[in-house]
Amino acid sequence: MIQAVSPAAREPVTPGREPLNAFCVDLEEWFHSFGIRSRYNDPRTWDDAPSCVVADTEVLMRLLDDAGARGTFLTVGWVAKKHPDLIRQLAREGHEVGCHSYWHRLVFEMTPDEFDRDLADCLGVLRDLTGQPVDTYRAPGFSVKTEAFWCYPIMRRHGITTDISVVPAQRDHGGIADFPRDPFVLETAEGDVRCFPVSVMTILGRRIPFSGGGYMRLFPQSLIHRGFRENHAQGRPGMSYIHPREINPDQPRLERPPIWNAKETVKYLKYYINLGTTRRKLAAMLRTFRFGTVREALAATPIHERYTLANGGLAVVSSPGTASPLSEHLP
Repeated sequence: MIQAVSPAAREPVTPGREPLNAFCVDLEEWFHSFGIRSRYNDPRTWDDAPSCVVADTEVLMRLLDDAGARGTFLTVGWVAKKHPDLIRQLAREGHEVGCHSYWHRLVFEMTPDEFDRDLADCLGVLRDLTGQPVDTYRAPGFSVKTEAFWCYPIMRRHGITTDISVVPAQRDHGGIADFPRDPFVLETAEGDVRCFPVSVMTILGRRIPFSGGGYMRLFPQSLIHRGFRENHAQGRPGMSYIHPREINPDQPRLERPPIWNAKETVKYLKYYINLGTTRRKLAAMLRTFRFGTVREALAATPIHERYTLANGGLAVVSSPGTASPLSEHLP
């Protein structure tokens, strides 16, 4: 159960000054997928796979350069260990490096001890390579579900102060339909964590993601821009997310599932649909709206809600009318 605060209570954005949006990259290899069975589901096979992540990430870096923007690269620890020069380059060029787990496992399929070890291993590699605090986390597959809220005190214990793992809408292996849409501070026994939910828009009364991944590839550019403007009109920054493989139509392909397996076949088709449109859509989005890192976007965003973990969900601590910058609540 999550006690939500109506977005209508938020202050409107100042005319002529749109919010600063966050540009996020889930830095993983082309075979890091969920819902499609392949030989690469076993991490022991990862070293046998061809690698595309360096070249594809460099394309994203150049797109950001052209727009004069920087992004947050949520990095799988295994990828960082295998390609340390790429991670050092990201830090050197002013991008924020965040944590995307070490072994790319769904949080709700892990035990707290497994999550603790995985998080520690990933953070150790990333902090050593970048010299950054690496205090932003995104769960693989947006897999922080209500039943996995035990992960938040563990995150905070390891120095994570910002989580961007939750899609506030129904989704395959993640997503919480009644989760707040606005950034908020979550109180845990280990300290406060800023939660920045993934952007959604309203279509026929339903919350729908629009700003990244397969949604960005599937939706027309005009609908994506409409989604950002809907969020801006409510005083809320947007968040774009992309995987390096999504700008590469020539990437290797996972094994196609048998046609009688409808669920995996649909997932497979969604995984590769419209790859040739991604670069154009990203470039247009970066020209049209203001983007920065997660840290930069949150520094410019006033907080309107504080929640606490309670009874397997969230409970409101404070509501709109007591707004203050997020930075005032965290070190």
